[in-house]
Amino acid sequence: MAASPYRWSLVALLITMLHAGNVSAAVVLPRFMVLIDEKNMGTYSMGDSERVFVQSLVDAGADVVDNEMIRTTQNRDKAIQSLTGSPHAAAALGLEFGADIIIVGRAIAKGSADTIQNTSFRSYSAAINLKAIRTDTAEIILTDSQSAAKIHVDDITGGSEALQEAAQRSADTIVPKLLTGTLAGDGPAKIQLHIGNVSQIWQVAAVKKLLREQVGGVDDVVQRSYISGIAIFEVYYNGSPQALAEALTLATPSYFRVKVVAVSATKLDTQLVEADS
Repeated sequence: MAASPYRWSLVALLITMLHAGNVSAAVVLPRFMVLIDEKNMGTYSMGDSERVFVQSLVDAGADVVDNEMIRTTQNRDKAIQSLTGSPHAAAALGLEFGADIIIVGRAIAKGSADTIQNTSFRSYSAAINLKAIRTDTAEIILTDSQSAAKIHVDDITGGSEALQEAAQRSADTIVPKLLTGTLAGDGPAKIQLHIGNVSQIWQVAAVKKLLREQVGGVDDVVQRSYISGIAIFEVYYNGSPQALAEALTLATPSYFRVKVVAVSATKLDTQLVEADS
């Protein structure tokens, strides 16, 4: 059966969009790491909130760092203490384990001293505060706070159930945003482009011209710095970092080539090389 003219038109449109950088051939999800300092009834913890959050990411198809790696390579308590106050410390820890985004925070469960209506049941409440940090830039991209309450006859079980509920509410809020790109709104993604081996200022201008005129899908280019041979740009791009890396590799300016060194969920590391290299 011959393909209809409409079908051929649709195929042609998709090919055009791919060349323009508006549709990427594959969606590459970031790799996550989750580290939550949890206290249930003062000191006891079974890692309920962390386990619930990790499971939500896994169920959504995300790649998550195995937290057993953290326990076997360093003191977990020291790791939590060092990273909960500093985005840069959290980012460094995430990078060490190959994560693109690290989610860190605290979860606390407390119980009421009074029983409910002359029964053995008590009320248990939990609160969780989390932040998501890009490991390549140490940028805090999202924060969230949730709470939950449960009734139970056992202190530890009641606190555990409250922690799980609060963590699930936070996961339901954060995970879809992290995986669907709504952090950047409906517009183009902001990709940080680092270019090394830039020896002259005219090359900085040439890179901006290359991005604006030869790479389809670029909405805007903002130069952030040029220090010691490294130029840093923010590229607002309708596509994934991988698609931008491919477009830069295929571009053919007469004066140099752009060699891609590394690609992450939000950043490209590249170098300028001679045109005949």
